[in-house]
Amino acid sequence: MIRGVLAVGALGLGLAALGSRPAAQTALPVPTSAAMVIQVEVAPSPTPPDSAPIVIRQPVVERIVSRVARETPAPYPTATPVPDGTTIVSIVDFGYMPSQVRIHVGQTIAWRNDGRESHDVTGTDDWHSGPIEAPVEYRHTFGFAGTFSYRCSVHLDMQGTIVVVP
Repeated sequence: MIRGVLAVGALGLGLAALGSRPAAQTALPVPTSAAMVIQVEVAPSPTPPDSAPIVIRQPVVERIVSRVARETPAPYPTATPVPDGTTIVSIVDFGYMPSQVRIHVGQTIAWRNDGRESHDVTGTDDWHSGPIEAPVEYRHTFGFAGTFSYRCSVHLDMQGTIVVVP
């Protein structure tokens, strides 16, 4: 019985849809040529003789300020000139290069970590650089003559010597 009611409802909907269609219209003849030209005449609009001139405004240009936070680029390392009287000792691959340096009294030695590991410079006469991370350098000025030994307290096999002459 439910199927019968559904079938009658579907039939009623179909008839209602067919009944609501508009009547068929006759088709207009279509020209057979490929080009079709349509002419349209536009009458000029009359302008009153004593009217004020029409002002045409330019579009408004709106400036938009970006509020997007931009990251500051990381500083690019550049070579810093070495001051006169300064000697560079490079710390690379678990060694000091050069491991023995000869300088004069009052000159400075700069130890620069050019490797990936953390190192330090510890003198036998109680001077210590602390950890030297790449690309930081440690500078020490020698004020009197003598022979000074130093080592890395992290890697005990790394040793060097400084000979200071008058």
